Amino acid sequence: MDKLLADGKILFGEDENKIIELKLYAQEYQEKLPSVVELDGRTSAYELRSIFPDRKKPFDYAKPSALVEQMLSFATKKDAIILDSFAGSGTTGHAVLRLNAKDGGQRRFIMVEGEDYVDDLTAERVRRVIGGVPDADGELGTGLGGSFTYCTLGEPVELDKVLTGEVLPPFEGIGAALYHMATNTALDPTAIREHDFYLGEADGQHIWLIYRPDLDWLKTPEAALTLARAKTFAATDPEKRHLVFAPARYVSQKMLAEQNLPVEFVPLPFALYRIDRS
Repeated sequence: MDKLLADGKILFGEDENKIIELKLYAQEYQEKLPSVVELDGRTSAYELRSIFPDRKKPFDYAKPSALVEQMLSFATKKDAIILDSFAGSGTTGHAVLRLNAKDGGQRRFIMVEGEDYVDDLTAERVRRVIGGVPDADGELGTGLGGSFTYCTLGEPVELDKVLTGEVLPPFEGIGAALYHMATNTALDPTAIREHDFYLGEADGQHIWLIYRPDLDWLKTPEAALTLARAKTFAATDPEKRHLVFAPARYVSQKMLAEQNLPVEFVPLPFALYRIDRS
């Protein structure tokens, strides 16, 4: 509040009946906000043809990147994160990159697309806009610079089906969900050692998952945390804590503490206990 007052950003009324307001100055934005935005609707088609000269019609009804760029100049600061849940041809990413190039901003974008053209069109557009398009004119030829990370989703973890044993996800699939739940960070696939049930390390602890996508195996003692297995896990790094997800255990937390083993058992988040073990 002190800074806002010093910057002249607070508007007071003549008396206490007027609610205090925050001043917003038009010059703080790249452009003044018009009541009507006029753009040639064909510009998006021309733009896509310039980015993809090798394709006759890359995408139907794409938005002009100039329109999205103009909206972002009104609504975002230079360090904003822009989310587009239906990325389509990748117009939002293109607009963010161009706006950053113009005003030196550090805006970031998150785009989500579920259609099968996402790699060939959405991500490819961003690649070409960043690196440049051969034989194109202006900024498309030189490229806007920047970078992005392209991620794909793995197999879904459907907990309702896991509960019944109807569908068992792969080790990495359920491991990623459990790892994030335990650490609030993303699982690094390169750290996984499925053969000895290791997921990775975060916040000074190691995460283990005793699991195979095999219902019969999961009902056996092999799938349980035992004292011997706890000792094996702890021996890999005795100075750090070890969190072990497993369908069952044959060792109590009290015994683990008595043995000076920094191992904690966490039951898997599905009721394999409901399965008839007889």
